[in-house]
Amino acid sequence: MAALSILQFDMTARIAELDAQLDACATVRGKQRAAIRDFLLQEGIYSIEDVTDEDIQDFREYINQRIDFTDKQKVLYVGCMETIQYAYYAPQNVEFLKELEDGKKMTAAIKKAEVYLMAHGIKRAEDITYEIRASYEAYVSRAISGVKRFEYIKALDNMKLASIQKECDKALFKERKLRYTGGKIFLLYHPDIEVAKTFYYIRNKEELLFDFSLNASEQVKYQIFFMLNYILENEKDWKLRRERFLVPLKLLYIFCIEQGIEDLEKLEEKDIAKFKEKLDGLEVDKADVYIQIVDNIRKFLFLRAKKTNWDANVWYMERFKLQSDRMNPANPVVRIQFMQVHDKDNRKFFQSYMQYMIGVTSLSISNIRFQFYRVSEFLEYCDAKNLSLLHLTAQDMDAYMKHIDSDILPATFNGKVADIYKFMRFMVVKGYIEKVPFNMEYYLKNVVPTHHDRALPDDMVRQMLSNLHLFPEHLRLMYLHLWCLGLRINEVCTIKGDAYYEMNGDTWIRLYQNKMKAEKTIPIPETLYHLMISYKEKMHIAPDDYVFQNEKGGAYKVGTFCKQMVEKCRELGIDCGDYTFRSHDYRHTISTAMYGHGASLQAIRDFLGHKSEEMTKQYVDYLPEKIDKANEEYFSMKENSIAKAVRKGDYNGNEIKI
Repeated sequence: MAALSILQFDMTARIAELDAQLDACATVRGKQRAAIRDFLLQEGIYSIEDVTDEDIQDFREYINQRIDFTDKQKVLYVGCMETIQYAYYAPQNVEFLKELEDGKKMTAAIKKAEVYLMAHGIKRAEDITYEIRASYEAYVSRAISGVKRFEYIKALDNMKLASIQKECDKALFKERKLRYTGGKIFLLYHPDIEVAKTFYYIRNKEELLFDFSLNASEQVKYQIFFMLNYILENEKDWKLRRERFLVPLKLLYIFCIEQGIEDLEKLEEKDIAKFKEKLDGLEVDKADVYIQIVDNIRKFLFLRAKKTNWDANVWYMERFKLQSDRMNPANPVVRIQFMQVHDKDNRKFFQSYMQYMIGVTSLSISNIRFQFYRVSEFLEYCDAKNLSLLHLTAQDMDAYMKHIDSDILPATFNGKVADIYKFMRFMVVKGYIEKVPFNMEYYLKNVVPTHHDRALPDDMVRQMLSNLHLFPEHLRLMYLHLWCLGLRINEVCTIKGDAYYEMNGDTWIRLYQNKMKAEKTIPIPETLYHLMISYKEKMHIAPDDYVFQNEKGGAYKVGTFCKQMVEKCRELGIDCGDYTFRSHDYRHTISTAMYGHGASLQAIRDFLGHKSEEMTKQYVDYLPEKIDKANEEYFSMKENSIAKAVRKGDYNGNEIKI
């Protein structure tokens, strides 16, 4: 009996405490207060502090189910619980409310956010996290439908952004970047207010969440995070940043989680194909743009690693800081990749060989690229035949030689054989295998020199020159360097601002031949000289600048020039049969023209920048015909006729009989 009395006393005290809390709210009285009191007691709640988000939702349902309330009363009553909460928590959070409001006009959205934060123990706006925002969004969505709910969520975001602004104002020059904690990162709440504000109007805020608490490879998490930070710090165009980097980066992260990818630098061809397939299935037609994130993040990781990751499936040449004479800036090798070799051991030997070629030899990267393709082709064959480099036999190699010996020139075949042999010799030197499993000399073929006439017909040149004024200025000038000087297109694309000069009344060009690793100086027409001086002044080309530049100020790309020339020729209807435009043919054309006008092979050799006359002969077209013509002209002269030679006898005076 005594225990019951104590229990009754305790219950009475708790109800009295609840009544006191309800009475503290001066704006909720009468039926509204009674409805709240009845609900709380029905739920066994005796303190406002014990009211949860679920209780708020249940209260709304409780009000809507009361048949003794009119529809108008129900609309008024459903928000009374939050009004009671505000009255209860406000006296305990005076400074916090002052911080949140800070001169703002009080609105229903602001008040709801304040009540929610106070009820969840948040004492400072800076403590608003993504988790708080997510739970608040769910809370609001249950009470408010349609687009209006976004106004209420935006009120909370504004409170958080205001706190970020204050922190930034306190220390203007303090670096503010994301920190990896293994938790959720919400880009709208970025610690740099200028970055954070760029996400304010993104409609789908879920795309701004990167959840690093998910079950995924820690390596992948770090890689995605580092790329994320880099994007935010360096990509200032927020529209481009979103479409080309952030959205696809998150899609890639989710894909890695789903597929159990452990290292982005070791993505295989099949992984990329699956990712592309996933992108193709998106409602938004952006697959071709989004897939570029794979190359972007691999490049970022490879270039910025403390140590070169030789195990990466793709290497980016920029990492190696190669000497200028090893890399052609007009036709650079950007990357080499090993994913096409599926056998992991064979791939590792291949990577070791390429590491040697790049790091130890002084070969140009374009030369290394040729060898790379040939060895890669061989290793892909090994994949198809399930062959290991460690166990190759002479029979295996003989089968491969027969495999490649079809529809290729002997010189090309010999090149492939030699490059595979060099690779296998490397394997021997490194101790991977005991000996090369084939005899190179056995397979090498005799090469009969052949000459290909490539000098342009006069009709083609006339068409080009008569339409040249319709080309963009930079293409016109680049073309003139081909037509007037017979330069390699690589040389044209890498001409520097100080290349043109005048001396003793003559005009000259001085340039570096990347292919020959040597400088050459040749005379140029005075008209071309003055055109180029005028162009340099107009384009503000400095002495060390490239005269013809790409969008980033680097050397004009060979592929870009050739593509633009072909497109413009087709647009203008310039052609000669099936022929449209090939830049290298102009070297043949000018060499042939010079020889036809009496220039010696030695002079042409120096003009073209060749090392040997044998090479120069390959550029003088119709040479046999020229020799025959010279013979005809010689013997057409009476003093050189065969009849006269017969009458005079040979050079010893002996009679010639025929």
